[in-house]
Amino acid sequence: MMELIREEQREAYLAYFNRSQKKFSQMRWILGIVLFLLFAIGVLILQKPMWLIGSPVAFFIGYKLPYLDLMLNKKKNDLLMSFLFPQFLQSFMALQSSSGNIYQTLKETVNYTNEPLKKELKKLVKRIEQDNNREAYIDFAKYIGSAEAYMIMDKIYQFSEFGVKADALRELQNYIQSIHENKTNELIDSRMTAMENLAIPPILISLFIVGSFAVVIFMYYMEDVMDAMNIFG
Repeated sequence: MMELIREEQREAYLAYFNRSQKKFSQMRWILGIVLFLLFAIGVLILQKPMWLIGSPVAFFIGYKLPYLDLMLNKKKNDLLMSFLFPQFLQSFMALQSSSGNIYQTLKETVNYTNEPLKKELKKLVKRIEQDNNREAYIDFAKYIGSAEAYMIMDKIYQFSEFGVKADALRELQNYIQSIHENKTNELIDSRMTAMENLAIPPILISLFIVGSFAVVIFMYYMEDVMDAMNIFG
């Protein structure tokens, strides 16, 4: 919530999605004005002029909507990458044992990688074809957006420059396996939590229905009791 107000990560989000600052600003001003006008028109139609005091709020909501969309898309992408990256690494390690060449392995791994990571991996392969530099690997890690990605891609770059050493490769394999297991456990936990959350609304609805029925029955019998007391009184 505070990030939505402060927008401390705005430049990073725009750079991540390759969005223009100018076009983003234009969009949010347009949405703010549109929402402001719609609110004002609605107030005039309802003939509630006092409600015009809420028009700045309507503008503020419209102004913030594009940034909220950026935040949600980044969060969605981070969640997706947290599962696609370990899968990519497992494919890479499986193919690397037969290839031995980092470039060829990455090129082959493209066929076993899902979108949208596949698109970024193709970019990495093309950049390596032109010049095998560390920046290309780091930019790929930047797209993943996790600390593990920076470390692993830097290690892969070192393999491409200085050769693959058995001990270092074994260490990397163990690390990748631990990442995969952690993400699998996170997926299980998130699904369990989602199932528990889905069970809450039916329970609340059932309690509401039962409670309402009990109140109706209680009022029905209380009415009979009150009538009887009036007769004897």
